[in-house]
Amino acid sequence: MEITIQSREELNKLLDVLARDIVDANIYYRLWISLSEATKEYPAEFAQSPTFWCLTMQALKEAYLTRLCRVFDQNTDTLNLFNLLDTIKANSHFFEEPHFRERIKENAFVSSLAKDARIPALAELQTDIAFSRSKNPIVLKLNQWRGNFHAHLGAKVALGKAPFMKAIVIEQAEMDNLLEECFRILNRYTSLYNASSWSRQIVGHDDFHSLLKFIRRGIASYDTEIQAQLKSLDIDDPSVAS
Repeated sequence: MEITIQSREELNKLLDVLARDIVDANIYYRLWISLSEATKEYPAEFAQSPTFWCLTMQALKEAYLTRLCRVFDQNTDTLNLFNLLDTIKANSHFFEEPHFRERIKENAFVSSLAKDARIPALAELQTDIAFSRSKNPIVLKLNQWRGNFHAHLGAKVALGKAPFMKAIVIEQAEMDNLLEECFRILNRYTSLYNASSWSRQIVGHDDFHSLLKFIRRGIASYDTEIQAQLKSLDIDDPSVAS
């Protein structure tokens, strides 16, 4: 449902606020995926502090799911993707060239950028709105899961009497689709609105590899020390030392 706004600045604020949820959801999800994949390469390193890594993975999953649930919330009174798109549809005049020029007047390339078509195509808007609604089966599953497990815990779920929960499990390919599409949709309209786009690759995304490599070196160094101590004691079998 359209959110009532009075100015182009308010529309810009709505874009920025929802962008934070969409971008953060993608960042947390991609980090969660990368860490999951890293466990295959560094099993011994992760095993040194399993509680820490378990809680870290759980926190990342909670973080991206919470934000994704807000993005695809179906409440007509909240800021979510379909309400934002309805608002853009009702206020497409704010995308017109005079407003665009004023918004980016400090940009050295304003004249060349203003030559491009800026008003959202109605057909694309309708497609994006349809994707963001619960008529999209993946969005429906996300909201059913949210209402029965994430935001609220259904009594039947707690009692194990909700067999329908198996039908609303979101597969990784479906999660990828939701995250990629909402990010693509966001950048479509921020690009049209103020010639800007967001990145979902945070600086330092893979810096955890350095930590794991240091842990690997630490384990190797510790093993070397143990072997040296055993050798100094003339013990070949580590089990004898115990």
